[in-house]
Amino acid sequence: MGVQPGPGSGVLTLEVPDLVAERLLGPASGLPCSPADGTADSPKHEGRTGSEPGRLRPGVFDDTPVFDRCPVTLDHIRALRTLAPTADPLYLVFSASGGAEVLPLNTLERRLTKGWLGVLIAGASDLPASVIGPEEPEHNHDSEVRATQLPGRGQDVHDPHFGESLGLAEGRHRTLRQTYGTEARQLNPRLLALARGAHDLRSLDAGRPGGLPTEVWHGLLTEDRLNLAPFRKPGSNRRGSGSALPLGPLAAVQLYTTNANPLIEGKGHSPLCLHAQHSAAVVRGDDLLAVADLLARTDSDWCSKCGGYALRRLTDTQLSYYRAAHRLHDIKEQLDNQTGGPDADPSGVIACLDELATWQPADDADWCSSDSWQWQETVRELTRMAARSHAVTRPS
Repeated sequence: MGVQPGPGSGVLTLEVPDLVAERLLGPASGLPCSPADGTADSPKHEGRTGSEPGRLRPGVFDDTPVFDRCPVTLDHIRALRTLAPTADPLYLVFSASGGAEVLPLNTLERRLTKGWLGVLIAGASDLPASVIGPEEPEHNHDSEVRATQLPGRGQDVHDPHFGESLGLAEGRHRTLRQTYGTEARQLNPRLLALARGAHDLRSLDAGRPGGLPTEVWHGLLTEDRLNLAPFRKPGSNRRGSGSALPLGPLAAVQLYTTNANPLIEGKGHSPLCLHAQHSAAVVRGDDLLAVADLLARTDSDWCSKCGGYALRRLTDTQLSYYRAAHRLHDIKEQLDNQTGGPDADPSGVIACLDELATWQPADDADWCSSDSWQWQETVRELTRMAARSHAVTRPS
């Protein structure tokens, strides 16, 4: 069926099969319809050249093979907004100039006015349920357990769930726990999955209204703080000595704040903070930092309530490394203080160090040679300390 905005306000020209036309023009139809003045040409493959840019032919919003897609136009977006006021907020698109991107409809409209040429690959609602995962029950005991395991609540670094609230899995749980209504519970996990593909979350700012739901932003970001003690230099941590471990996969993890410059009036807030001007959303005017930037700074002026920034949730590899670094740092502190290791069995410390020596990214992420060497050297030094320690010795 072809759809083209008509010359009159709110008027559409529909190209439909005869049976549908008879029903629309019949007395029982609830829509005011009248026959068109002329007969439109039937849609043909060679007709998809842009000569009739306002006509919604196959290849714009459907599942036509990618190589046969029609470039999207402003008229297509306008027709979509007319026909579906609740259209997907996000689309996966492709263009020769920008490659594959995740963009809001508002951004697409702005680009099209500047001559952007690209095709729509999929909207959020097009994503298959088989890769989104099952819905989380509304009352899940695991959710209550996770709530007691947030950073800063005394969770042991050797607990396998340590730092779980920082990860992607917890982000999805958070989105579902805050989502109500059947349609939203179907759409929000798909929006979350699509939004995770955005390189810079500020590109998802669609303005007001039209932005992502608050529940999705909480799935993308967390206000929980990273504990960077393992990565600080010795003596630089007020609560204890750092271990100078490499940031590795954590170096490029993104932080979003309303103000990263302490010389500018106003403290930095998390985009999720109630004190932020556009609460619960990242907007174009926010600042973007990386964890490596945060570790190097001493001049931050953050909000005391929210900590000043929201952290982009950690991938499985990043979370695995964060846990491993804290385990190694904890062993170093124990040995430095001569109070024994974290395991009652002295041989447990050696076994733990042997395990940490084999840490590798699980998804072939970059683990550069200098970081790997520094990690291994720290493990070797702690192993030597453990062997010499009066508190921890190798069994005979």
